[in-house]
Amino acid sequence: MKIKILHVVLSMETGGLENGIVNLVNQADSNLFSVDVLCLRERGELADRVINPDSQVIFDNNRDHSLLTAIKKIYKACKSGQYNIVHSHGFTTMLASYIAGNLAGVPKLMNGEHGTIYHSSAKHRLIQKFLFSKMAMNLTVSEDLKREILDKFFLKKDNFKPIINGVDTDKFSTNTEESNRLRNELGLSKDVIVIGSVGRLVEVKNYKSLLSAYAQLTSSHSKVHLVLAGDGPERVQIEEQILKYGLSKKVHLLGRRDDIPQIMNLLDIFVLPSFSEGLSNTLLEAMSCGTPVVACDVGGNKEIIRQDITGFLYESNNVNELCSILNDLSNDKDQITRLSKQSREHILANYSLNSMVTNYESAYKELLTQHDTRHIPQRKLS
Repeated sequence: MKIKILHVVLSMETGGLENGIVNLVNQADSNLFSVDVLCLRERGELADRVINPDSQVIFDNNRDHSLLTAIKKIYKACKSGQYNIVHSHGFTTMLASYIAGNLAGVPKLMNGEHGTIYHSSAKHRLIQKFLFSKMAMNLTVSEDLKREILDKFFLKKDNFKPIINGVDTDKFSTNTEESNRLRNELGLSKDVIVIGSVGRLVEVKNYKSLLSAYAQLTSSHSKVHLVLAGDGPERVQIEEQILKYGLSKKVHLLGRRDDIPQIMNLLDIFVLPSFSEGLSNTLLEAMSCGTPVVACDVGGNKEIIRQDITGFLYESNNVNELCSILNDLSNDKDQITRLSKQSREHILANYSLNSMVTNYESAYKELLTQHDTRHIPQRKLS
């Protein structure tokens, strides 16, 4: 008998959390698991990437944001789907899933935290502390996030398990042909150093600091260009900053792209300047493509990056330090080549998609065997 899992999300709009769920669903062992996704507010474009024939993305076109509506949707799905585990993702879905799941008699409730936690309000802290303690298991995307939650919510019950994200190393791999094609598309010669980032243009990503560092860098490097792939509410301010620095011919805003593996191959250096992160999928994807990474020392970044082996960490929002690292790398193509080889090897050895899926499935089986002596079948080794 298959283990039935229901992921509960707000939507399947483009994002690291949602991309991870797509991978979990599509890579699920169909002999052991049946995995569905319930969207509460929007279906989202990533829903179309769920191609597992045994899975479905559920959305009833009701975009009401109220808690009561969310509870009703989850309750209805649970009663009709008879799921063994409901897996929520973050505060809003955890609250609604806890209420609806208990009403529907779901055997196990678990929650996943991906980097955004709400602790500024005393009310939110109390509710979350209660919910964390009531989950059969809480998953975090990094050890750092686990420690942060335990500390900020003063939790004595440690029912948390870190599972680091994985990356599709076949999809995200070195591809010189694609790199050359995109260089030609953007009018960049082979001797140009391409620095860049991929992600939504939102305040927490702190792309303004990257632009400031790049502006300093261009004063001594004429053969360095900056590429940003993504869109969002900060785009207008970023465009204004580009004009202010006089960098319109050297900064390429590509907007939202679907060819992320190709973009990663275009870049000589990937930069993640975020104010905060859980554990970044884009870091894993860049390194899997053999692209050296430079990232703020926040969240789970230090759990991925090995200093001066696969990339570099720097103090959050320290524009001068970021500029210094980029300057050193831009002056040393041999170092870029060395970091590129080591980055790819590091991902292959530690962060494959298969290992992530196996870890999640092991967590699901662990949940059901905590108070259940029935035999849970094992995934067959390929």
